Amino acid sequence: MSFNQALSVPLQSLFSKYAQNDALEVISLATTDGFPVQTLTTMTRSLEEDSLSAAASTLHSVSNAVAQQILGKNFKVAFIEAEQGNVAFVDLDIDESNYVLVMSANESLNIASLRLLITRLATEIEQLSPQTVVASA
Repeated sequence: MSFNQALSVPLQSLFSKYAQNDALEVISLATTDGFPVQTLTTMTRSLEEDSLSAAASTLHSVSNAVAQQILGKNFKVAFIEAEQGNVAFVDLDIDESNYVLVMSANESLNIASLRLLITRLATEIEQLSPQTVVASA
């Protein structure tokens, strides 16, 4: 799966806009087969983008399998709650290809707020198109 590079600049702009929220630590987009597309991190410790993308891809696959088995539908959002923060994963379609969007936040942002932010970002990303990018250039 190949990401349309014309979307890279507007995608980075969206990530930067959302990263203004001090609680957010990572925003990342990966292919569902485990390759990184774009990542923004505000964490002080290092983050391996390849490992994050592989993990996000795996969780996407597992979440989708569970949702299909139990509900007969594709998954939409998955969460991991940790002691000092939360991570959300969203299934996303861009240019007729499937991706997984990841957003993590520290404990100052509750899970409902994280869900709101990641679903808003996902909607904005899905609305990006090469035509929109060319028209705004």
